Amino acid sequence: MLEASRWRRLTLAIAQISRPRTLAIGLMAAQPVWVQAEELPPGATGGDNPYLFLDWMPASQLAPELQAGLPPVCSGAFVAPPRDYRNAELPPEEAPLRATADSSEWLDDGTAQLRGNVHITQGYRQLFADQVDVDRQNGTAYLRGAIEMREPNLLVRGRAAEVQTGSKAAEIEDATYVIHDEFIHGSAAYASREASGELNLSAGNYTRCEPGHVVWRMNGGEINIDNVERQGVARNVRLEILDVPVFYFPYLRFPVGDARLSGLLFPSISNSDENGWDIAIPYYWNIAPQMDATIVPRYIQYRGTGAELEVRHLHPWFNTEVRLAGLPDDEGGDDEDARELIRQGFPEELVLPAKGEDRWLVNVEQQGSSGSAWRTNVDYTKVSDADYFRDLDTSNLSVSAETALSQRAQFGLLGEHWTANLRLQEYQQLVKDRFDTYSQLPRLDIDGNYRWGDWLLNLEHEMTSFDHDETQTIRFINDTGDINSVTTRTRDFVTADRARLDYELDWDRQWLWGYFTPGVAMRYLSYDLNDQFLKPESSDTPEASAAQFTLDTGLFFERNGQFHGFDYVQTLEPRLFGLVSSNAEQEDFLNITTNPADGGNDLLFDTSLFTFSYDQLFRDSRFNGNDRIDDADRIALGLTTRFIDPTSGRDLLAASAGQVFYSEDIQVGLRDPIIESPRSEFAARLESRPLQSLRLSSDLVYDDEDMELDRGDFTVRYLDEDLRLFNFSYRYLRREERFDASDNLIQGPIEQLDASMVLPVANGTSILARANYDVTFDRELEYMAGVEYDSCCYQVRLAWRRTLDNDLADVVTPEELTYDEGVYIEFQLKGLAGLGTTVTNMLSQGIPNFQQREVLKQ
Repeated sequence: MLEASRWRRLTLAIAQISRPRTLAIGLMAAQPVWVQAEELPPGATGGDNPYLFLDWMPASQLAPELQAGLPPVCSGAFVAPPRDYRNAELPPEEAPLRATADSSEWLDDGTAQLRGNVHITQGYRQLFADQVDVDRQNGTAYLRGAIEMREPNLLVRGRAAEVQTGSKAAEIEDATYVIHDEFIHGSAAYASREASGELNLSAGNYTRCEPGHVVWRMNGGEINIDNVERQGVARNVRLEILDVPVFYFPYLRFPVGDARLSGLLFPSISNSDENGWDIAIPYYWNIAPQMDATIVPRYIQYRGTGAELEVRHLHPWFNTEVRLAGLPDDEGGDDEDARELIRQGFPEELVLPAKGEDRWLVNVEQQGSSGSAWRTNVDYTKVSDADYFRDLDTSNLSVSAETALSQRAQFGLLGEHWTANLRLQEYQQLVKDRFDTYSQLPRLDIDGNYRWGDWLLNLEHEMTSFDHDETQTIRFINDTGDINSVTTRTRDFVTADRARLDYELDWDRQWLWGYFTPGVAMRYLSYDLNDQFLKPESSDTPEASAAQFTLDTGLFFERNGQFHGFDYVQTLEPRLFGLVSSNAEQEDFLNITTNPADGGNDLLFDTSLFTFSYDQLFRDSRFNGNDRIDDADRIALGLTTRFIDPTSGRDLLAASAGQVFYSEDIQVGLRDPIIESPRSEFAARLESRPLQSLRLSSDLVYDDEDMELDRGDFTVRYLDEDLRLFNFSYRYLRREERFDASDNLIQGPIEQLDASMVLPVANGTSILARANYDVTFDRELEYMAGVEYDSCCYQVRLAWRRTLDNDLADVVTPEELTYDEGVYIEFQLKGLAGLGTTVTNMLSQGIPNFQQREVLKQ
């Protein structure tokens, strides 16, 4: 390798060319890479980096700003030397040609001979060689010796080369090449650089692995790399892993960079007790720049053969994704528990309702906007049966659900002060012993918002038509210990049109030390009922209204403090919220049908109580939905204190506590009045972020009358720059215990522990684990363990998972549920092929902050 002093001699030799001429050479050489030897950190030498000739720099030798941008899974980067010569920023066609050499000679036939340390530049193109002969008559330049050709983001080295000065094309023998930004490098017996910018390799290879650690490469045949179109084509090549040929490709397209191209992706393979081997082989189809599709043939050992399809389309006004899946004539899976129930005499159509049936899924998601005037949103998912997501993993399609599927289409108009939204909403119930949810066909919301200084006016109008089958019948197994427990339930449904008006006028006055927001409101609620199932005395047009006064006010106190030399800011934030309401008579909403036992008699179409917490103290309604007017007079008191890091603004500790006090013993409830409840539970919340990477939080709800904890949780989240991830959470919810006829616990307090981690151990290897445990029933809900290896070159994830088999969750008691185990693997060759879905989605859904960790790795 030449020394840096040689470069300095070349720079001084420019004046030796006595007859400068304009000479167009297509691919010009670069500033020699050994110039960087002068910039290595103290103690580092060229011998420390045997791949310096490829512009490869280990992380320890990179400048601090480059180290900061290096992905954690990479141990170095390809770094081109700076172009600090004259006109280096210009396109070649706009720049003069300059050349230096130890000696030069122009012959009478027009041939130029440059000898020794030849360096030629024309704009951003550069060339370096030992010898260059330029034939002006044929428009050809012949290069010999240590050849180096450069353009931005491209380096080509070789033993000999021929350059067409007119077309700017070049042919190189014994070539090595680097595409810096895309982490691509390789070699070829023969390489040509076309005028269009394409690089063609004969008997060459291609890889994105780090030099010296090449795990995979495409080898042999012909390889074309188009760095402009960001794609490559290989013909008659073989994929080699650890120098062992594993696959032959007569034709293969691959991306150059992050662009995706049509072609087979790596399969997703898993094995589980119930489904057996599950093999999916995706094919990606790059239909157009704004449209693509992924087609996934799928084989499930104990169920059959099916297919999945995902189509994505981008438009200036709409973004659309369509997902379809089908599995004809499902074989039923290998479920011994289900077979045992059938042997006991339970109906097969209830135990395995999907066996022999065609299974399918449809999902459409669309977001549209004109930028200002209108918006659309479609979120529609429908499956063939309630067990679809339990039986068939949908990780290839990124669609999942637990209890219900949303089927929604919405159109909105936006104005300066008014918005209008028209929504069509249905739900598909996935729990077998529940009736369907009411559909909203349609719902119209027209809302206005005005502000004049400190005055705020909100005008909300909602009109909804609730639809349902007039009568619905469901059939299910109530007790697996009793062969006669097959239960049939029938329920009549009252349909209705609902109108709701909410007008509010607030005076929103704020200062640095606090705020004072009194307001007045008028609320109106009415129904137009279908009277088919109503009692004779029930009104088919019940209505209620109330006038309300609200007050929301708080103060901010602040002081500076110091603890063992550490500065902090402490705040004290008392808050008061009050509601005074006229009596909203809502007795006409209750017990309105001829059959009160059917449960559909209380006009509750979309309404439930909010889960009580500290944040709920200061709401003007306890109801989530518009079927009730909250007219309970009350005062809520809360107090928050914070300890803040004055440098980062981070909450080192934030603690809040409060309670609601009611002025009357009777409150409006969902179905029955709430009697003798002068105050709410005591709510508290604790949040802390002592480190940038560590977060702690806890919420508690305590019943000070029963002297018991109603609900509580504690959560720890940790994710640092070294990609170490830890999570721990505990959750408790008090519920009344229930037992079946055999004295088996079928419902009790919810008490669960959940712990997970991703721990890097060495050289890109990480350990993955999760444990989710149900304390109430003394059982594990999910155990998962795995290992990940990730580098700039490839990624492998291997995971084992043991989960509670929920296929019979609607049939057997919790204690009778068994477990399903499976082993899953993902393998991705970066820059070539691979589609990681199964394990990645499993980890993303089960381990909090896993997706954020994936972003940090980039």
